[in-house]
Amino acid sequence: MLSKMRIGAALSVVLLGACATPSALRGDFAELTPAQAAMSPTGDLAPSPQRVRWGGTILSLKNAPDESCFEILSRPLDSSARPERSDRDEGRFLTCYKGFKDPEVFRPGRDVTVVGMLTSVEARKVDDFEYRYPRVAAEDVYLWEARREPANPYVDDPFFRPYPYYYYYPYYYYPTRVTPAPRPRTQSAPQEPRSAVPPAAPELPAALPRPLGGLFR
Repeated sequence: MLSKMRIGAALSVVLLGACATPSALRGDFAELTPAQAAMSPTGDLAPSPQRVRWGGTILSLKNAPDESCFEILSRPLDSSARPERSDRDEGRFLTCYKGFKDPEVFRPGRDVTVVGMLTSVEARKVDDFEYRYPRVAAEDVYLWEARREPANPYVDDPFFRPYPYYYYYPYYYYPTRVTPAPRPRTQSAPQEPRSAVPPAAPELPAALPRPLGGLFR
């Protein structure tokens, strides 16, 4: 009983640790999205900077002599401050980190969460469209581990039975019921109808013929 309680407690710690927010991403932040910040009437937000925690997908990374600057497609954050897997975006933003971030590690498509001060709104071109980017001076750019796609469970097809057992996700094997195919019926030659009265026996002669006496003398 004690061992079961220890195992349960260990599993609880593991689950809580998996859902907990990393310490570098904790704190108090402004409830503001990049799309809302981009609507600011003034491009300079320095008189009233706000501390934000935004995350999303890396679009590009450029390294300057003393900093690394990201363009990020913002997405909503889940309970652990990780960007959600959703098609809903919250705009784009720029962030620069004082230091070097390796572009081979921080590749486009990876998920990051940024903590820093919102300082300004900068206009840049996205193709031919002039886009307003909120700019964040990053305290930290947290790189999340790449997601692993779960294995697709085996789907039992009732019309397909290649083996006597089928696999049921995740552990067990169950025997299948294979119904043998019915044998084709062959048509036999038509038989003559049987009569209920048996045929009469052949009649025997009344007396056998006597041999000729002259031949046996």
